Amino acid sequence: MSDVTRRQLVRGAFIGTALMGTRGWLAGAQSVSPVTPAGAPGSAIIPPTGIAEDKPRLQGIRRVIVDTDPGNDDALALLMAMLHPQITVEGVTVCPGNLGIEGYGQQVRNALYVVDMAGKSGKVPVYRGMEHPILNRPYPVATFIHGKYGLGEVEVPEVRQRSDPEHAVDAMRRIVNAAPGEVTILALGGLTNVAMAMLRDDAFTRNLRGIIFVGGKYARPGMAPAYNVLVDPEAADVVMRSGVKLVVTGDAAGDSVMVDADYDQAAKFNTKLSRFFIASNVLRRTYEMKYRGAKGSINADPMAVAMAVDPMIGQKYMSVAMKVELEGEYTRGLLVYGNDIYSGHPVPPGNVDICVAADSAKFKEMVFGTLKTG
Repeated sequence: MSDVTRRQLVRGAFIGTALMGTRGWLAGAQSVSPVTPAGAPGSAIIPPTGIAEDKPRLQGIRRVIVDTDPGNDDALALLMAMLHPQITVEGVTVCPGNLGIEGYGQQVRNALYVVDMAGKSGKVPVYRGMEHPILNRPYPVATFIHGKYGLGEVEVPEVRQRSDPEHAVDAMRRIVNAAPGEVTILALGGLTNVAMAMLRDDAFTRNLRGIIFVGGKYARPGMAPAYNVLVDPEAADVVMRSGVKLVVTGDAAGDSVMVDADYDQAAKFNTKLSRFFIASNVLRRTYEMKYRGAKGSINADPMAVAMAVDPMIGQKYMSVAMKVELEGEYTRGLLVYGNDIYSGHPVPPGNVDICVAADSAKFKEMVFGTLKTG
């Protein structure tokens, strides 16, 4: 047999085998029952990028616990929550976050200071909580944007009011379990306190009305993890898997920017709170305008309070199946949503409503309403 003939036979056998395999695959593919369009009723496949929601599943918020790591934007959020007539702050719990493990005590003092500034000393208790993440792993400290004391140019070395002796995790469990379905947590920092309450008490998870969490992005994938997740990714993972109604502020943070004209307006009020707002945000404004290309200061934490008061301030929400990356060298703490669109694997139902856009004008009206007080 010549070499040419031998090559032709080998080639023919290879092609024949390939064709048989292809025909077999096609026959198998044809035997699969048709799949309804993605997202249609009865479909096993939903769009990996989520499903648009007219409004978030978490609404009707009246009673809240503010879990926070003050923080200049946290301070404004606390003032808004305590002074708005529509919601009642049952307690302020202090979590790991902005000032790091060594600065945790200062975060507690800041919370006490802001509660006093709102005229709520003795009425709204402040609870010390977890001082470090669940695994006690190091995380970045954000004093570059919050300042040495966390409140920009406002120094708070000492305060008169003292924190409540009850631990924040126990306080969360007690308050939520005493009023099933009524209490929402506004999670403005690392999720360590919330996760620990869930891990210790299944009833707490069942009885919680929901959580509004400051973090995440929808429209800009591939960005660095949100700070509040990076503080304690394991805690965020516990919360994401809990089944609790969860709203994430997401891209609405971009609609919370207060520009120079807004600061000029705040200065005209000339109240104790407006002066505090301006002084506490000097560093934040400078940093975000110089290094982040923002037009002013971003106020994601106050936006979370605004969304609690009026969920329709969020103009667009997406229901997504969100998970937390725990291992990546560069992506640890990243909030990931969606599955491989090409695999055809079913995407789990959305566990998070992430806000894609918010009403900036309504948000600013709420901020100004707070700053006019006092």
